[in-house]
Amino acid sequence: MNGLNEEGRNKLIEFADILKASKKFSPLSAKIIPFHHPVDITWEPVSAGTGNYLEDSVKETYDVGHLAPEQTDFGVRISGDSMEPLYHTGDVAWIQKKDSLANGEIGIFYLNGNTYIKELHDEPDGVYLISLNQKYRPIQVLESDAFKILGKVIGKCKGAEIPGFH
Repeated sequence: MNGLNEEGRNKLIEFADILKASKKFSPLSAKIIPFHHPVDITWEPVSAGTGNYLEDSVKETYDVGHLAPEQTDFGVRISGDSMEPLYHTGDVAWIQKKDSLANGEIGIFYLNGNTYIKELHDEPDGVYLISLNQKYRPIQVLESDAFKILGKVIGKCKGAEIPGFH
């Protein structure tokens, strides 16, 4: 009833009384319907460090419910500490498939046979994959490199939060 003046609140109460008296309204308890959201998660982790290969990784489908954003296309396991403090080994990152990202966005990248989770930086002197952990140096992407943007990271959760995940 927020946003109603006194006259509006009185009219609302009057209408509720009319509904109850007409027997066309009866309070029922709401049935909660579980939210199912199946998402494929790759077995091979992406590297938050030195790189892993993802392209041919086996995938398994998990019902992640509310843990993943609705736009999630797939999930990847995280391995390594280069994206700490935001991403940790054992986390699952939720990915939306995209072949381009804005400068500064975190994504999943294929580079010369390995797959990384990094922050994209497009600088005047070249493209770099940046770790959040300062102990790792930026990875420069050269024109001669096999490079592909696989998607944008749109969320994450702890792997232990996913029912049946191992």
